[in-house]
Amino acid sequence: MGFEKLARAVAVLKNTPRTGWIQRGVPRGEAETVAEHTFMVTAILGYISASCSALCLDRERMILMGIIHDMGEAVSGDIPRSLTERLGKDLKEGVESEIIQGIFGGSDGGRLTGLFLEYLERKTTEAKTVKIADLLATLGQAETYLERGFPVGDIIESCREEAQRMIDEIQEEDLRLLLNAILASKGR
Repeated sequence: MGFEKLARAVAVLKNTPRTGWIQRGVPRGEAETVAEHTFMVTAILGYISASCSALCLDRERMILMGIIHDMGEAVSGDIPRSLTERLGKDLKEGVESEIIQGIFGGSDGGRLTGLFLEYLERKTTEAKTVKIADLLATLGQAETYLERGFPVGDIIESCREEAQRMIDEIQEEDLRLLLNAILASKGR
């Protein structure tokens, strides 16, 4: 993995607005970027990590997954949910995996590629927690846009429903309680 590839990908993400916001009328210059979203995801993961210190979670894996979970969008762009539904989740994830291998490929990038694949599979508590943080970050931004009058109610509902489904899959009671409390603090 060359540092230059990583730096270029991050530079692109700093200037890539999230498509769902643009589709709902948020002006391009005001739309959250993929990098801003990633920062919020990792901030949420930091909060969860600090709040659940007694749990046997691999915090480093979670933070790294949070950092790289949308890294492929530096090449693919931010693919909206409506297109993912038409393409199929498997096709989208396959393309994203190839992109991630291109960015992090080589002997020193194998760990990050593995973490990305773990995130996609969502079999571990860490991967599920990262996805929940992703949904909470999107939910928070959607609530901000709703307050400004943008039609994002569908995003709020879908994020809330998906986050609740995923929280219900978490086996660790303390973590589940914390995630439910964070979700409850959002809107409504």
